[in-house]
Order: sequence, then structure tokens, then C-alpha cells
Amino acid sequence: MRFGMLAFIFVAGCGGDGGKAADASVDAYESECGRPGDVGNELGVGKFCPTGLADCADTPDAHLCSSAGSTSTHFCTKMCQMGSTGTCGTGAECVCASANLCGCTPSSCLGQ
Repeated sequence: MRFGMLAFIFVAGCGGDGGKAADASVDAYESECGRPGDVGNELGVGKFCPTGLADCADTPDAHLCSSAGSTSTHFCTKMCQMGSTGTCGTGAECVCASANLCGCTPSSCLGQ
């Protein structure tokens, strides 16, 4: 009888998770640049923005989310002029897709 009672308490005490699967979405986030936990530099360039512009609203100067132009990246950015230096802050560079479309990109995303 004691063994039966102990077995019942052990099983009842362990409980369950209601049959729900573990949420691995944060661990499995797909992004070429910008990962959960990235805080960005002193201007906010590089901060992770999983849902878009709203995630970048509280940065000092990087109020755009790169996912607006590329769905495979998720970091806060700001516009910059081709050839400019120092405008993107620490650990970031001005990268241009064309002469008129340039944005600050974390250096870590450039393989440097």
C-alpha cells in the first residue's frame, strides 16, 4: 500500500504540461543578420527587430528595420550616404545596394 501511495504522489507531483509542445521558435529564428538578444550599438544599429519598425522606435537613431527591405534580415538600421564614415556608429558600416539606397549594417553581418 505504501508503494502504491508513493507511486501516485510521484506521478501526480510530476504533473504535465497539458500536452503542449515546447516552444523552440526563439531558438530556431531564421535570419541572415539580426538575432534575438542583439542590442545594437550606441545609435541602435544592429538591434534585433523581429516584428518590424515598432521594435526600432526606442533606438537613439536607427528607426528603420532591415526586414522592410529584406525579409531575411532583422536589425535596426538608418539611412547613410555612400562613402560616409562614422555615421553608423561603433561596429557598423554604410552599405549601399545602389548609389541612392544605403543603410547602416552591423560589421558582423559583413563577415568582418
